[in-house]
Amino acid sequence: MKTFLFAWNPNKWDWEDIEQSIEQIEKTGRVNEDWSVSSHKKIRPGDRAFLVRLGKEPKGIMAAGFVGTKPFLSKHWSGENKLIYNVVIDFEVILNPECEPILNLKILNQGNLAKGHWTPQSSGIEIKPDIVYDLEQVWFEFLIKENIRNNPFTETKKEEQKVYAEGNSNQVVVTKYERNPYARETCINHYGYTCVVCDFNFEKVYGDLGKNFIHVHHLKQVATIKKEYNIDPIKDLRPVCPNCHAMIHKNPKKPYSIEEIKELIGRK
Repeated sequence: MKTFLFAWNPNKWDWEDIEQSIEQIEKTGRVNEDWSVSSHKKIRPGDRAFLVRLGKEPKGIMAAGFVGTKPFLSKHWSGENKLIYNVVIDFEVILNPECEPILNLKILNQGNLAKGHWTPQSSGIEIKPDIVYDLEQVWFEFLIKENIRNNPFTETKKEEQKVYAEGNSNQVVVTKYERNPYARETCINHYGYTCVVCDFNFEKVYGDLGKNFIHVHHLKQVATIKKEYNIDPIKDLRPVCPNCHAMIHKNPKKPYSIEEIKELIGRK
C-alpha cells in the first residue's frame, strides 16, 4: 500500500458542502469524494490518502481515507474545458478547518516528517515511504487527543458505521483501530503474522500468496472506549487468523477472550 497526499486550496475552489460530507461520515462512517491525482500511473485502489489544506491559514492535513477506484478521466474541477485524472477517495475523517483543529504545518515540519513536501503544487503525489509510519502515528495520536466532532477512534453505536473485515454484514466486525495503518503495523511489528490463538501462519502454509496476511483484533470492546481512551497498539491489539477472529466475535454482545478460544481448541 502506497500513501498519497492530495491538496485542497480554498482560494481556488470553495468546498461549499464540506459540512454535508462530514454529516455523511457521522451517519455512515465514510463519504466518497472525487479528487484530482497527479501520480495517476502509480496510484491503486486501497492506497492510503491524506488531504492537506493549502492557500490560506490554517494550513495542514485535514482529512484521511483510502483510494476507492482506479484513476479515471473527468472534467476539470475548475470548469475548464479539459480533462484531468481523478480518483474516488473513501474518506473516514474530514475536519472543517474553520471550526476544528487540523494537523498543522508546524507539526508536519518537525522531526522525520520534515523530509516530506507538505505544500505541493499539485494534488495526489506520493508521500515518501520512509516517513509514512511517522505520519500515521502523528495523525493517529492527533485524532485521539483532539476534541473533534467525528473522531473515528471513539465509540459509535451506529450500525451503519460498522466496518466488516470481508465487506459484508455476515463477516467479522472490525473497528477503525484495527484498520488504521499505524496501529496495525505497530501491532504486527511486535507480534508478527502468526495467529496468537491457533499459531497459524499464512505464509508458512500458502507461501508468497499468504505473505503479510493476518487480521488484527482489538482486545477491548468498542462500547467500553471513551473519548479519553488512548490506544496502545501493542497492549490492545493482537494478530489473529480470520477463523479465530470469527469465533472470538461469535457472540456479538460480548466477544470471547483470546484465552477462552485457546482453551476451546486445547491450547494454553
